[in-house]
Amino acid sequence: MTSHTDAIDARDVANLRHVRDLFAHADPAPDDLAERMKFAITVHALHAEVAELMDSALLTTRGAETKVEPTPTESVTFAAASVSLMVSVGPMSTEEPDDRVRVDGWVTTPGARVEAVTNEGSSSVVSDANGRFVLDDLPHGPVHFMVTDPENQDVRPVITPTIQV
Repeated sequence: MTSHTDAIDARDVANLRHVRDLFAHADPAPDDLAERMKFAITVHALHAEVAELMDSALLTTRGAETKVEPTPTESVTFAAASVSLMVSVGPMSTEEPDDRVRVDGWVTTPGARVEAVTNEGSSSVVSDANGRFVLDDLPHGPVHFMVTDPENQDVRPVITPTIQV
């Protein structure tokens, strides 16, 4: 038997591997953990206001069913102190419904810049006088939105949680 001051031997390494495997099975890290961390760091760096997802039933958590993919979102509303955002997701065209998606949305700030950040990059558009906007040709997968006011640089941006489209 070794004491706590002896070097780690092969038996210790094997036991540590078993503990790692146990935790990997019981509480695995989410596949998108790196993306979530980048998002959290970006939010902190921007000192942005984070919008709240209004329907908590759309949230997914870690646990026994981690292999189950989140249900793609068709329509969702986000709310923050300074702005609300509603988005609806649909196919780009009826000929190829599963290829790309189109996001139709409404924001409470007319003339706001709405940016969709996806795995492929970002796409932005300015909302019209009624707050309406359309983002075409987005890929299926995780997306979060950032809303800014191009007319007022002093207003903090608003960032939404990531959803699956």
